[in-house]
Amino acid sequence: GSDMNGSGNLEALAKVESLTDEALPTQAVAEEICAAVEAVDDDAAARALAELPQDDQYDSDGEDEAGGKKKRSWLGKMSKRLFKGWRAPKANTEDELKKMVLACRAPTASPIGGYAIQDPEHARLCRSVLTLMVKQMGSNLLKGAHVMNVSFPIQCCQPRTVLEIASTQSGYSQYFLPKAAATKDPVERMKLVVACFIAGMTCTSGNFLKPLNPILGETLQVDYSSGAKLYVEQTSHHPPVSSFLFKAPDDSYMVHGYLTFTVGFGYNRFYLTNQGIRVVEFADGHKISFDYPDDRWGNVFWGEMHHESFGQQTFVDETNGIRCKLVFNPEGRKSLPSDFFEGVVERYDPSDPEKEGTFLHTVEGSWVGFCDFDKVRYWDIRSTERLIMKPPELDLLPSDSRHRTDRNALAEKDYKRAQEEKLRLEELQRRDRKLRAAASKDHH
Repeated sequence: GSDMNGSGNLEALAKVESLTDEALPTQAVAEEICAAVEAVDDDAAARALAELPQDDQYDSDGEDEAGGKKKRSWLGKMSKRLFKGWRAPKANTEDELKKMVLACRAPTASPIGGYAIQDPEHARLCRSVLTLMVKQMGSNLLKGAHVMNVSFPIQCCQPRTVLEIASTQSGYSQYFLPKAAATKDPVERMKLVVACFIAGMTCTSGNFLKPLNPILGETLQVDYSSGAKLYVEQTSHHPPVSSFLFKAPDDSYMVHGYLTFTVGFGYNRFYLTNQGIRVVEFADGHKISFDYPDDRWGNVFWGEMHHESFGQQTFVDETNGIRCKLVFNPEGRKSLPSDFFEGVVERYDPSDPEKEGTFLHTVEGSWVGFCDFDKVRYWDIRSTERLIMKPPELDLLPSDSRHRTDRNALAEKDYKRAQEEKLRLEELQRRDRKLRAAASKDHH
């Protein structure tokens, strides 16, 4: 991909102290990065920004590397059709909803919606990096949406990989999945699964500094204080695909699936369009499948920077003919923060999934605070605590994220070695990818 490291203006970035969870950036750090940005011509950035799309939606139906249309999963295709013209019933007045949403929110939630960036120096650094990308790549980068191909200076990253951030999504699972495994009522089980993964959205949100991209074949193992275990592997580099398995300590349930995403820019916005499937599978053979909403980072160049989730999400129990349809930041709710969501649980005909279902229950809430079914609270952020995560007691696999030399050098603030190791690992990855492609051709 494109490489920004040849620019003389990045010499200033190379001297900048990195950002880690332990050491926040100082004003001097941001000043040095801003000085590096100012050294680049502003005209290219102005032209590129002027060409950004003005609407609020980012089209993910682009072409894959082979030039063909990207394929959606069966659940993604069905969800897209299900939501055409659909709105959840308005069970509350706007004022009642707003009062309820604002009464139960994470302390770092943005008044606009989602999570707000907390450190002003983090915001300045993020904006400087994005501006530098715009200036150096120009409109070609923005039109092509190939941000993942850019070799990012490691000083601008946090010392965690995408796999490590994704592993936090099970942070509230102990409150819901054991109960879901114990119940024999498929509707109650659906409610508990929905509440579990709404709550988990808060665990992965709030990351404004770029994590390290996983290397092809990279793995991660996590033990949780509940006794559950997680196994993650980066199974594809282009497109980036992460596959995972989360297992209960008593084998009463497991969660497995994969996630891939594309990146795009909007006007003063940055998007992740998520694709993939998650499946909760219980010991009795019952399964609930669901997809992902999309992510948006708003006000990336000016205003209060914040992270939001938006779009639709569908949970499907095909065996029992039950599904839950959610809409994040629904139309017609303009006075509410964007983290508000609403939806329905309904019975449907699995042989004709596009046919309108039979209403069972309402669901509404804020993914930064709570989840209610028919006014009954299933999750409240004020009364729940996240699971503690730790490495497994057995020896880690050599491919584990915690063994990455660039990650560990970055955590130790050895930025020169971190950048050298990052480039070395990227070259090894390119070589491995060629070997895999050659082996695949020989096999066929």
